[in-house]
Amino acid sequence: MSAPELAPSVEIALRDAAAGLDRRGFLRLAGLAAAAGLLPVGCGRAPAALAPPPDLALAVLTPRSYAVLNAASMRLLGPAAAALVAERKVDPARTTDAWLDRVPELRAPVQQALLVLELAPWPIVAKLRPFTRLEPAAQDAVLDDLMRSRFEMKRALFKGVKSFACLSFYAAPEARALTGYPGPFGGGTEAGRAAMAEAMRYPQD
Repeated sequence: MSAPELAPSVEIALRDAAAGLDRRGFLRLAGLAAAAGLLPVGCGRAPAALAPPPDLALAVLTPRSYAVLNAASMRLLGPAAAALVAERKVDPARTTDAWLDRVPELRAPVQQALLVLELAPWPIVAKLRPFTRLEPAAQDAVLDDLMRSRFEMKRALFKGVKSFACLSFYAAPEARALTGYPGPFGGGTEAGRAAMAEAMRYPQD
């Protein structure tokens, strides 16, 4: 399974999502949290059900950040999408890893965002355990808290993670039926860009 090529509109959306994290001081927050000992050192081990497949050599993501992105994708994109990810028919984290390998300047914001979502405890993120170790309902509560937070930085974390989840998931041909558009997702046509915009729409939009 190879990652699809980056359509221009998809690359622009990826850059916007990563820039939103960095612009709001998110990298500084992650650095301060790590310095304060709130983020454990090292990437740790991913839950077995979310671990990268044995044949995948990650270029940028760690096994832990790979697991976080796929876990978040399953909660953010709905039951039909979650089933495709759980069955390994669509692999958003694999696609994101390949895209990050092609666009190095996006690596740091995305890695930091996934690290904070996974490991940061309350009050930075509304949980006391790693995100990938939570039950689905608890993961939903964490994401909902980020989405509705009065703090712009926390909303930026939600939007950044959701943007990468949406873009990488719907880039897969197997996911196109869920958009009602035959693809390619985010391609050069007006319909392709409209499908991308609808998939990435937030509740408050």
